[in-house]
Amino acid sequence: MKIEIIGAIDGSLHYDSLQISRLLEEDQTILNYGTTFMGRPGTQLHTGANDVVKLRAELDLNEDKTHDFVRYALQQEQKLKLHHPHKTWFVIELDNHKFKIGNICPRLIPLHTLEQTKPTDISKKVAYLKQVYHYYFSTASHFNLRLDEGLSNFGIDKNDTLYYLDDDIYSWDNFISFTHILGVLIRNNQWLDEHYAQKFGIELQQLISNFSKESHTCYRVARLLRDIFMPDNDRKLVLNTIIKQLEQSKVVTKKLKVTADCLAILADVHANIPALEAVLDYLQQHNITHGIVLGDIVGYGPHPNECIKRLQQTELMVIKGNHDHAVISGNTKRGISSIASWCIEWTIPRLSIDEKKWLTELPLELNSDDNDFKSWRAVHGSPIDPNYFYAYVYQMTYEQNLDEMEKQQLDLCFHGHSHIQGMYVRDELGQDKFLNPTAKTSLANYNHALICPGSIGQPRNGCTGTQFAIYHQHTDEIQFISINYEIDKTLADLQKYEFPAMLAERLQRGE
Repeated sequence: MKIEIIGAIDGSLHYDSLQISRLLEEDQTILNYGTTFMGRPGTQLHTGANDVVKLRAELDLNEDKTHDFVRYALQQEQKLKLHHPHKTWFVIELDNHKFKIGNICPRLIPLHTLEQTKPTDISKKVAYLKQVYHYYFSTASHFNLRLDEGLSNFGIDKNDTLYYLDDDIYSWDNFISFTHILGVLIRNNQWLDEHYAQKFGIELQQLISNFSKESHTCYRVARLLRDIFMPDNDRKLVLNTIIKQLEQSKVVTKKLKVTADCLAILADVHANIPALEAVLDYLQQHNITHGIVLGDIVGYGPHPNECIKRLQQTELMVIKGNHDHAVISGNTKRGISSIASWCIEWTIPRLSIDEKKWLTELPLELNSDDNDFKSWRAVHGSPIDPNYFYAYVYQMTYEQNLDEMEKQQLDLCFHGHSHIQGMYVRDELGQDKFLNPTAKTSLANYNHALICPGSIGQPRNGCTGTQFAIYHQHTDEIQFISINYEIDKTLADLQKYEFPAMLAERLQRGE
């Protein structure tokens, strides 16, 4: 057997082959759930008083791939700077010219066993959790990677310094695993009572806000946590305390009490000021002053400043869309096409600080606050989307969205994003269908309805005009409207500012 030292994280020599050989002569440590050492099947662990050797026995690679694997793992850990600096990777060549991958590291105390190894006050435990999640969110923010969230994957040395223990780093999954493991943490740790849950929630909110590029991330994490199972009321109280703290971080949802009969429903203005002016003129002529704009004020069109200023002059409530978010976050890739990305990059330098601030402060959803009428919610994307403005309501998703509305006892959901005027409904017998837009449709026989008013600035159902809707609360009717506007002005400005020709063509075809 030949042991080849590949390198340590800090680049120094801390172990030699003789030390590793002696540890390998120790009996193999059993890995089992709930014990001091836990790990994947196939991992072999040999522990001494001061050091631990880990062999990745599940890997069966040839000589070149073995060395490639180890060098990549070492480079990754040197970049992340999460593991103990003395951790050293090595390769074993067996007598049959087979190879094994391993590493050796100082023996640390895994966090999940801390109570068994040393007395720890609860404030100290919260401090450890804060440090764990600092590493976790920092890694996600800077590298778009996910650490294994279990406390068994983090350990402390004799100086109380925390390190990551696992060899593997995973692709970022947008907080899905995080919320599930946080649920496990709450269920398994009775010391985390309501008092310390509030302290922990404050730390968690600050960490997420510091590392996330999206202002509503804390609220979205809270929304994911609401689906986590808790076995009893005590644990539910702890979970709800953390959720409540996360929800305080940003105004994401607002409630509206609208007593007027007519509620205008507008969506997807997309920086098309002639189209927006035509709709606002219609509302003024019909004495309709209350309404909702379902996001995407900017993007695709040449008039972002004009549309923002015009909406600021109205009494309409506006929520944030994915194009609005892309402008203020600077993330021009996520959830939008390449041509949409071009438009966002064109828009960003043309908005003033005040205009960007206005977009930033827009809520992500609106909810009704009046028991006299049907309950409704207004979002840009869909009711089931924890991100609020990326998911679509369409043929493949409408049933799931209607299920969510039924679960939340929500009668109506006004949404944009699809640019397709019409609605999916579920009747009193539980049957679902799509209703094409008509002049006026009664909603009395439908328990739940997903209503899209179409798009102000860029309809996609063959309409070359502009589209919106009016909800008549007193009679429980929805009225879909399409009107013409001075499209030639928009087409001329698209050409003037050298927008991609495809955008003008789409407007002319209503696609």
